[in-house]
Amino acid sequence: MIEAAECLVAEHGMTALTFRDVQDRAGQLNKSAAKYHFGSREGLIKAVLEERMAPVDARRRLILDELLADSEKPTLRQLVETHIHPLAEHTLLRTDSRYARFLVQALFDPKLAEIIWKQVEAESFRQVTDMIVATIPAPAGLARLRADQILTHVIVTLATWEAKPRSRSQSRVLVSDLVETSLSIAHADVSPAITTFFGADQ
Repeated sequence: MIEAAECLVAEHGMTALTFRDVQDRAGQLNKSAAKYHFGSREGLIKAVLEERMAPVDARRRLILDELLADSEKPTLRQLVETHIHPLAEHTLLRTDSRYARFLVQALFDPKLAEIIWKQVEAESFRQVTDMIVATIPAPAGLARLRADQILTHVIVTLATWEAKPRSRSQSRVLVSDLVETSLSIAHADVSPAITTFFGADQ
């Protein structure tokens, strides 16, 4: 049912996510099964996120641990790659993935955004994000904003390409470019006005 829920949201939007449709898509004959297992629509969404984010978080944790073993101060590029590659491996580089499209649909639903952010922000994600913020050459408030912009850019880009035909090598090129464009966001010029807005000492 988790896979059925992910498919429905990815292909038809969040409004398509009903227990009845999930059960029909999953071929579940017990009409109370979804309610029994997940309790609510929000519970089903959390289940999808937990199922998909666990391997992403584990992979990111492994990469980060290896990175920190080699250097106490990873470069911004290394941190951005650590941020992007695990999610790309489980979306763009995974056959028949719909998870990035699911994330986009859920992330921009006002009623569900808080649930999504809590689930997406796993321990390794928070640590890498904090390190990215500390490394971006900008006032702290602006650095945090740019880290959030990078996440949005990554998810939307992965979702855009997830359903398009491409070879694995082409997917890797897209991921490489995603790293470059994310670094461009981090390194964008800081105007005097935006410095004043966020405060140079934030």
